[in-house]
Amino acid sequence: MAATVGFAAFFSQCVQSVLGKSPLEAAMWSLVPSLGVMVAAPAAGAFARRFDRGYVMGGGFLVSAAGFLSLTRIGTDSPLWVTLAGSAVYAGGLVSAMTLANELALGAAPPERAGSAAAVLESGQELGGALGMAMLGSVGAAVYGRDMSATAPGAPDAARETLSGAVAGARQLPDQLRDAVLPTAFRAFTHSLNAAAAGAGAAMAGAAVLSVVLLRGAASVTADGPGGHDRAEEKPRS
Repeated sequence: MAATVGFAAFFSQCVQSVLGKSPLEAAMWSLVPSLGVMVAAPAAGAFARRFDRGYVMGGGFLVSAAGFLSLTRIGTDSPLWVTLAGSAVYAGGLVSAMTLANELALGAAPPERAGSAAAVLESGQELGGALGMAMLGSVGAAVYGRDMSATAPGAPDAARETLSGAVAGARQLPDQLRDAVLPTAFRAFTHSLNAAAAGAGAAMAGAAVLSVVLLRGAASVTADGPGGHDRAEEKPRS
């Protein structure tokens, strides 16, 4: 959730401000990565029935890391389909891991505590989203501000703080200065997007390692966990 929510702000700003799409067009294009989710979620369940879930989750995180890695190469002249493809890959990998994580967490709880387990999962997702916005947003803001201060020291303060400030402030500048500020702001923003994608990709790689190390054999633990038997595959008792 940290990676998904934290990177969503960069995606929407890139599509709207850098690529020049309207808010409605950006919203419609943002639905395209869900195609990766539609494929990954059932695929993860199928793989989990044949292989250890820790490895399947680790593979999902690695796929997500690959998607983020592809987004570290995005530039101001990159076509939209490149951004959409990278987003679909990282979203699909994340959802495949999250699907199994939710199943493991709920399966480990006794039936009478299922509501509490679901509440813990929801709280974790909310916390992850907030942390993602804070951490990836801070990385992106630092890179953007540094680049703008180095390449456009004469730009208005708002333009050197955020891309939206640059776009709004450019309307009040003379044509010659506006033509210099906006391309610089777009390059600085795409650089900040690259940095945020690199940070998210590193986090996904770390999550892949943790999944393999900590969750190997999780299916068998769940089967013998609270409740005394595997609730997913009930066996008759003698």
